Amino acid sequence: MTRAGCRWLITMIVLMSAAAGCDLFTTRDAEPPNSARNTWVTPREPRDVLDNVSSAIFERSTVNYMRSFDADDFMFEADPVALSRDPSLADWDYDAENSHARALFSDGVMPADSGLFAVFTVTEETPLGDVTEIHAHYELHAGTALPGAPHEMAGTVYLMLRRGGEDYWQIYRWRDLRTEEQSTWSDLKSLVR
Repeated sequence: MTRAGCRWLITMIVLMSAAAGCDLFTTRDAEPPNSARNTWVTPREPRDVLDNVSSAIFERSTVNYMRSFDADDFMFEADPVALSRDPSLADWDYDAENSHARALFSDGVMPADSGLFAVFTVTEETPLGDVTEIHAHYELHAGTALPGAPHEMAGTVYLMLRRGGEDYWQIYRWRDLRTEEQSTWSDLKSLVR
């Protein structure tokens, strides 16, 4: 092949590559800042469940939040002070928890620009075979739009977890206790359903 033929061939290859890949250097549309994130750690250890609950709350993901609970056997035991104010908290099960999460993560309750996060500090973990009991201090921060709803909550959770399907850990009992003069998660659940 002659030198002119080689230049012509190289020029054609470059032009065809440029035409075929003309979108290579264009910018894509930016994702909106409130687009769904999906932070989910396979809960192979009991503490992974607490990380998943925290992430789901921060990301406002009802699906990921509810994956942390045993759908067949979950029960929530409200703080006694909150229970005395609202006796309907006594029968809190998986469906009530699901309703609470859907309501809490909705724009009418939790504006998109307000913060929502939970921090758990484990104080004790007792493994009992396929069951583990976790005691943890929690802080829940929620910038709710509901009048009278607490924004800062703290307390102690006593969680009973067990290995469920696929050998993953899930919460089947949750007891909430007031440890300070601050509102508790039970108080928020009473208001947001």
